[in-house]
Amino acid sequence: MFFGCKNLSFKYGENEVLKNININIEKGEFIGLVGYNGSGKSTLLKVMSGILQPYSGEVYFKNHALDEKNRRKIGYIFQNPENQIIGVTVEEDVAFGLENIGVPREKMIEKIEWALSTVNLKGLEHADPNTLSGGQKQRLAIASILVMEPEVILMDEPTSMLDPKGRNEIYNVIKKLIEMGETIVIASHQPSDLEDVTRIIALDKGDIIFDGPKEEFYSKNIIEVELPFRTKIKKELNLGFEKLVDELCR
Repeated sequence: MFFGCKNLSFKYGENEVLKNININIEKGEFIGLVGYNGSGKSTLLKVMSGILQPYSGEVYFKNHALDEKNRRKIGYIFQNPENQIIGVTVEEDVAFGLENIGVPREKMIEKIEWALSTVNLKGLEHADPNTLSGGQKQRLAIASILVMEPEVILMDEPTSMLDPKGRNEIYNVIKKLIEMGETIVIASHQPSDLEDVTRIIALDKGDIIFDGPKEEFYSKNIIEVELPFRTKIKKELNLGFEKLVDELCR
């Protein structure tokens, strides 16, 4: 197993939030995690990243149980980027994790330059993170994870707090990460966040109710999630032009 979990459960007090979850994720997959509010999406990502410890079951990375050493290879992107931005400048924020593991200064500079270039923040190295736009802050949060060279990136509704411009900035970064072969799981309610996923996992009250191809998820109408724009166009192409326009403008 490259990454996933077996018989995973989690409780807040007596409330069982996740129930016997089993997931197997292959290297390079881009997966959408969906479900209504309270379904357990955020909790699942936090347990799989090592932020929370499971009540029972195990999280696995490369056939080994997740521990303090290999959890560094699992990157977690918060819904609110301000929850993980701690540097006085953009450059210092990206450098924080590298400093903690003792990366030499010369190598650190090289890694920071690469990470900021990847998320299109070159030129803002000395900017105060508090002056950045919402989209820039989220891209900075992604850069601070990328610089640690994770093999899995877990994103918890990374565009939900952004305006359309900010969301487009994040989509462009995600597409670049896909091209780089990154393994990504994104929890989201936003149809556009799911545009390029190939597999969807749906949660309901802590249970997995679907795990399979995106097309099958939408064709079976597993839960009420609006179709991504390109998927909606394909679905409506067989309609007459006037009805197509009417459907897309609803």
